[in-house]
Amino acid sequence: MSVYAMVKEKSLTEAVKTALTRLLSQDLVDAVLVAAKSPYSALPMPTLVAEASAMDGIDPLAPAAPFNAARQAATVSRQATGKRLALVLRPCEIRALIELVKLNQCTLENVVIIGIECLGRMENEVFLNHAAVHADMAAEFQKNTSLQDDITRTCKMCEQFTPTHADIVMSTLGAPENAVLFASGTETGEALLKELGLPTAENPAGSETVTRQLLEKRAACKKEVFAETSEKINSIEKFEQMIATCLNCYNCRQACPVCYCRECVFLTDVFAARPEALLRRAQKRGAVKLPTDTTMFHLTRLSHIAHSCVGCGQCSSVCPSNIPVADIFTTVAAQVQARYDYVPGRDVGEPIPYLMFEEKQKSGESK
Repeated sequence: MSVYAMVKEKSLTEAVKTALTRLLSQDLVDAVLVAAKSPYSALPMPTLVAEASAMDGIDPLAPAAPFNAARQAATVSRQATGKRLALVLRPCEIRALIELVKLNQCTLENVVIIGIECLGRMENEVFLNHAAVHADMAAEFQKNTSLQDDITRTCKMCEQFTPTHADIVMSTLGAPENAVLFASGTETGEALLKELGLPTAENPAGSETVTRQLLEKRAACKKEVFAETSEKINSIEKFEQMIATCLNCYNCRQACPVCYCRECVFLTDVFAARPEALLRRAQKRGAVKLPTDTTMFHLTRLSHIAHSCVGCGQCSSVCPSNIPVADIFTTVAAQVQARYDYVPGRDVGEPIPYLMFEEKQKSGESK
């Protein structure tokens, strides 16, 4: 049974700060990874906080995420250090982290996951433009529906905005103004909430209705985007037209939290075409577009990570050519994941489909 605690302060950020500060001041964890503003920018960046006094700049509920922080979470939890870490992450970041655990990129030993009930993120420039007008974007975003309409296209169709596999969930849906609900998701989270000594509460009566309405809205958007994208990529010619302006910058690969290879095949000699090879191609075809192999790059990425795509949308955000990479990947990923009955981040013990083999019984053989 979940344990609930409600913290109400002069702002949402202060409410979160109260809880996270106690984690450190009561020595329940040794450090907290949380989004925080710097003296140089209002854009919150993943920050490892080890002293309670350094919590002043945290801003995890702001509608901004410059990248999927699963990568940073994996960096600080790459191996057991004997220290206890709290990771404050969005649902897509938690799911990506679990996939990275399965790939032996990090460990959850001595890790406490604090999940954010996520209403979406804005593109960096959009967020900074709004932040120049609104000093407290976290609070303004919660109550201003016009701001909520400015989240990314991928966030608008995300149905997994409530974190799973989090020890503690931070929720604002249905909560009173400037209040954050903390709910335990595991026995570890339950014990921590009790030790924190936060004011006990019950799940807000209106939260289920608000959650259902948001889910319905997201599902409708997702259906529309998938139908539109499927039509655009249902042939290789259409697919190539969609990615025609690709620069081979590989930004999408860099931004993808589950694209984890230390050495990418596209940065090896396999795809380092020699001048004479390019000339032969040009002579054979009459002309050859440079850079080459852009189609192969995207198709290879799709085959490598479609099963583990968590739909964070960062690939579209970093594309300098404004190719809707995330539309392509989420549309294809939905079909691949359905084929394998696999949901990335659903269960840390669930095998990755591509890494397991099941021998099918031949027709006519006895059981």
